[in-house]
Formats: sequence, C-alpha cells, structure tokens
Amino acid sequence: MENKNLLEIKDLEISFFTPVGEVKAVGGISYDLQYGEVMGIVGESGSGKSVEAYSIIGLLQEPGKVVGGSITFEGEDILSYDKEQMQNFRGNKVSMIFQNPMTSLNPVYTIGNQLTEALTCHTKIGKSEAHGQAVEMLRQVGINNPEKRMGQYPHELSGGMRQRVMIAMALICRPKLLIADEPTTALDVTIQAQILELMKEIQQQTQMAIIFITHNLGVVAEICDKVSVMYAGRIIEQGTVDQIFYNPKHPYTLGLLRSMPRVDATEYERLIPIEGTPVDMLNLPTGCHFGPRCDHCMKICLKKEPPRVEIEEGHHAKCWLLTKNCERTEKTDA
Repeated sequence: MENKNLLEIKDLEISFFTPVGEVKAVGGISYDLQYGEVMGIVGESGSGKSVEAYSIIGLLQEPGKVVGGSITFEGEDILSYDKEQMQNFRGNKVSMIFQNPMTSLNPVYTIGNQLTEALTCHTKIGKSEAHGQAVEMLRQVGINNPEKRMGQYPHELSGGMRQRVMIAMALICRPKLLIADEPTTALDVTIQAQILELMKEIQQQTQMAIIFITHNLGVVAEICDKVSVMYAGRIIEQGTVDQIFYNPKHPYTLGLLRSMPRVDATEYERLIPIEGTPVDMLNLPTGCHFGPRCDHCMKICLKKEPPRVEIEEGHHAKCWLLTKNCERTEKTDA
C-alpha cells in the first residue's frame, strides 16, 4: 500500500548546547503531513516552531543539534543526508519562506540574479530559459512590470513586493513541501490578505504541502487544514482547524483563543491574556510545562508530564484534565 504521508516526524528532539547548559528547544514532537495538506504550527515566541522547521530543511545552526527522533520525507531519512544530498533536497523538494525578506534577500544582487540562480542550481536549463521562467514566476505572484523588477535590487522594492519575491524564489523549482515561517508578520493587513490569497491559489494549483508557522490564529483559520499547538518545545494539542477552534481541550489552546479578538462578536468582549511568562528553557519545570501558568493546575500537573490523550480521530492533547483516572486534587497555589 502506497504511503499517503509526504513528511513523517517521529519523537524529534533538538537541543542547543550553550556554555551555560543544554537548551531543549524541541522535546519529542511527532506529526505526519500528507501530500497537498496545509498544517499550521502556532505558539508563542520560543516554543520551538522555527527550530523544528529549520531541522527539516537542514538549516539548523550550531550549537543546535538533533539529538533524537527521525525526519522522513517520501520514505527517506533526511537526517542521514550528506551535504550534496541536502543541497539537492533543499530547493528541489522543499523550500522555505523566511520571516524577514529584507535580510533573506542578498542586497548586492538583483532580484533576477537571485531567482535565476535557484533555477540554474537545481535544473539543467540555460540562463535565457531561467530568465523567462523567473519573469513568469514574478508575474504569477502578482508583481507588476516583472521585467523591470528583474533588474532591481531588494532595497528598491516595498516590503510587500519583497515578500512576493521571496515566495517566487521558494516556488520557482516547484517543491513538494513549502515551509512558511511567519511570512506575513511584517506586512500590513491588506498586503497580508493578498499574500494569503496568493499562497492558497498556488497551493491549489500545484498541490504542494505547506507547513505554516505563525502566531496569528486568524491566518491559521484562513489557510490551514490542521493545526499543531506548541508550548515549550512540545506539541500540546493537535487536530483539524475545526477541532482546534470549536472544540479546544488544552488550557493553553483555550488561552490563545481567548486572547484573540473576534470579528463575529455581537457585543463587547474583553480579551483575556495568559498570565505569567514563558518557561525558562534552560530550567524546564517538572511535570506539565504549562502548569505554573495554568488556571486548572493540580498537584499531579507539577509532578508528572501528562500523557497524550486522543479526544477523537485526529484530535489529541496532553493534559491531565483529559484523563479519566486522574485524581482530581484541589488546585495548587502555583
């Protein structure tokens, strides 16, 4: 039977070995991504979203290191790739849109140079054909007068146009997987909506899979099929968009949703922030990492890490409140 999964991540662990100790940035996450599927990864800054994505594309920098688990792409172990195999994999099969297009684009090369380089590196076409394909790709991502833009430098373009160039660069080799690391964070709302619409159109045309990393739950609802909620390097809840938005089970997920303004609200609703501060990744608390900030924290939460509980098909969360055999002791002062 043919495997439906394009990407499989099993018990992935990533640590940064610093002079002051080991930072366990990702602590044993697992998920599958099917062909043509869009998955959102949400969570506050420092939860391990981008680090996990960099490990897939082989861009994890020292002192970061994958210390456990596996990453399988179309049945092949990515972590066993040598430098040449990874270069061929990166661009041909998987591409990435980075957070800041101004720092991701090379300021001393023209837009045309940077786009055609990606094609000539990964395909056997000539410079003339590469130029033509690059112009067409700029046109597809909604850049006006693409021939002129090919000769311009990044600083001559607006923020929205630079982001469109980054999308064009990521898509020009027609990858099977696109990793979008907060691609709309630095853009205004109007341009953000245009970029999201563009990504949806291209995804539907090419049937590529997308991992969409963001803080914005509104963006997730707009573009994603399923969602992974990360906290302190772990996936604490995962499910379809409908399951996460209409039937959230983890207190952290509920907190994220309560802190987001709703456009369909019929009356004034006060936004409720999540109390406390993110955990110190050098000194992770015992038990549930969200326990010290949780309104429902029990004694067991501060002693033992909660198990993964399946709520319904495709929807699971890690919380002691979901376990039937949990001794519901009184709330602690934590």
